[in-house]
Amino acid sequence: MLIVRNDVDRVESDLTGGRVACPVCRGVLGPWGYARARVLRGEDRSEAFCPRRGRCRSCGRTQVLLPDSCLARRRDRSWVIGAALMAKAAGTGCVRIARRLGVPAGTVRGWLRRFGANAAAIRSHFTVWAYRLDPLQGPIEPAGSVFADAVEAIGMAARAATLRFGPRPAWGWAAAMTGGWLLATRVHLWPVP
Repeated sequence: MLIVRNDVDRVESDLTGGRVACPVCRGVLGPWGYARARVLRGEDRSEAFCPRRGRCRSCGRTQVLLPDSCLARRRDRSWVIGAALMAKAAGTGCVRIARRLGVPAGTVRGWLRRFGANAAAIRSHFTVWAYRLDPLQGPIEPAGSVFADAVEAIGMAARAATLRFGPRPAWGWAAAMTGGWLLATRVHLWPVP
């Protein structure tokens, strides 16, 4: 799986033009059909889509190209999950977050539990990204808890990436910097800066 920008035309152009690298061997990915259809929930509606698939010309492995609005194995868009994480960092309870986002409380509880279990590793990972992308930025101030510190580190890394590479939604950067595995059970899946 490879996280790409949320621009279908640009992804198709990059894929056919040989500008997408294989995450395994760094070879060139070429078009290779589509992955299975998925339904993504947004804040106000659900949307079905079929992610593009690419095949490496060197190693022959195939990769699903997920847009940065997605996280691996999650049905909700990255910014919806991000809104829940930011609300929790600000002290809002799970049920109120779920009501505000229109998502089942059990789903929100699962996101918060998974993020909280890996909060220290998430904070560390995004702090490294922030300082690799912008070594001159100031210190990341403590936000009151490990959970809130991790959310703050994501924001700082997204800001540094936007300054260096151009605009992209903060939770799109979070998806890209974790390879889509922000809420994974194992943090070793994340790409290193």
